[in-house]
Formats: sequence, C-alpha cells, structure tokens
Amino acid sequence: MTEGTRRLAAIMFTDMVGYTALGQKNESLSLTLAEEQRTLLRPIFKRHAGREVKSMGDAFLVEFPSALEAVRCAYDIQRATREFNITLPEEQRVHLRVGVHLGDVVESQGDISGDAVNVASRIENLADDGGVCLTRQVYDHVQNKFELPLISLGPKSLRNVISSIDVYRMVMPWDDAKAITATEHDTRRIVILPFANISPDPTDEYFSDGMTDELIAVLSKINGLRVVARTSAMRFKGEKATAGRIGEELKVGSLIEGSVRKSKNRVRITVELV
Repeated sequence: MTEGTRRLAAIMFTDMVGYTALGQKNESLSLTLAEEQRTLLRPIFKRHAGREVKSMGDAFLVEFPSALEAVRCAYDIQRATREFNITLPEEQRVHLRVGVHLGDVVESQGDISGDAVNVASRIENLADDGGVCLTRQVYDHVQNKFELPLISLGPKSLRNVISSIDVYRMVMPWDDAKAITATEHDTRRIVILPFANISPDPTDEYFSDGMTDELIAVLSKINGLRVVARTSAMRFKGEKATAGRIGEELKVGSLIEGSVRKSKNRVRITVELV
C-alpha cells in the first residue's frame, strides 16, 4: 500500500444544525436546504483558497493552505448564511456550526486523514448555532491578524483525542451585548497606538512608526497576550480619540501610547500604559 503525503494544513468542518431531525420530519425540505447550503458555501471556499475534500450530506470537510484564510472563510460563511436567512421563514433557515484546526494531515487519493481531521470535527460540535470554534494552534497563527475577538473557552476534552485541547470562540459582530462585554474587560487584549513624533524634524516620523512596529512585534510573542493588529491601531494615528473611545471600538483592556523625540544623536522615548 502506498503511503500518503503528509503536510501541515488548516482543516475546517461545517455542519448544519438539526439536519438529521429535520430529515425525519420533512425529507424533501432537508434535501432542498442541503443543496442551497452547498450552492452558498462552495464559492466562499474557493474565494479563500479552500479545497473541498468531501461533502457528507449537510457537512463539509475543507482544507486550506493557511489558518488565517480558514478563519476568514469561517466568518464569511456565517455572515453569508445569516444574510441568506433574513428573508426566509424560521422553518427554512439554515444554521451552521464551524470548527477550524491546524495540524498534520495525510493525503491519499484526494482524501485526507489524521488527528487534525478528527480534532476539527470534534470542536465543530462545541460551536454555538451560527458560531465558529477554533483551536489554540489556529489562534496562535491568527490572533494579531484577524479583526474579530476570539474568546477562550478553556481546555476541552474531546472524544478519541488523548490530550485536552484549548478552544476559542469567534465573537460575531451581531452577537448580543453579553458576548461582546466579555471582550471589553479582557485585560489580555491590548493595543499599541502609533507613537507620536515630537522631534524637531518632521521627517523623523518613520522613526516613531518603527518604534510602534517594534513594540507590536515584541509583545505579540508573549504567550497569552492578545495584541491588536497594526492596521487597526494605525487608523488612530493623528486622531485625538480618547482612551475610552479606543477601548470601546477595539474591545481592549489596555492601551499603550507614547512619543519619540529624536535630536542629533539623542533619542527620548516616552511610553505610557493606560
């Protein structure tokens, strides 16, 4: 028997909530909804470079070359499904759960297998209806690049998985206030605001921006600290926004701001934690 090809990949499992029960009550409607789901989801997979490994009735197994694309795809899936449901009566609405994991897979004849596939399928069951769950392995790759909050659910014991797995939940923009509030008081989430250039020479702006980038890079390496992405922080450059407003918009527990003054061969850097 020829051994399959082993590689690192991001794996996504999607599943339609209540599909089996619906099939027992109304088989025709369940088949129609499953087909509508396939029509809706497949273009989204392709948009994020996802490869559909297989479809199992109401479920999909999809492989991605990067964890970030998989997470962005998961969000786009739930957003598109929500928009799809708006005009439909309740009994025809589709609700999905999505799980994403990063790990080694073995490919053989187009199919993939391995612990990574098993873990992705298990954490999908932990997601809320219309929600997305991901593992620590995925979180570590996307925490400073993906814009939506990711809340830790702690370690979870999964069936047929030897060790417990740290699981995170994606907080959707339309989630209720209770879910959003959980991120507002998360002191592990921090933003480094653009350092102000107070040097006599305005062309030294590059130096203050470099200090901001360096601090973001250093703090991002600290395990357990969630640093807001540079693109989100830089939109406050030059603004007179209050710490309260920034904290509310970015859902952070702490802010770092500072200034840089460069004169001849001397540099003064001021940093403040808010």
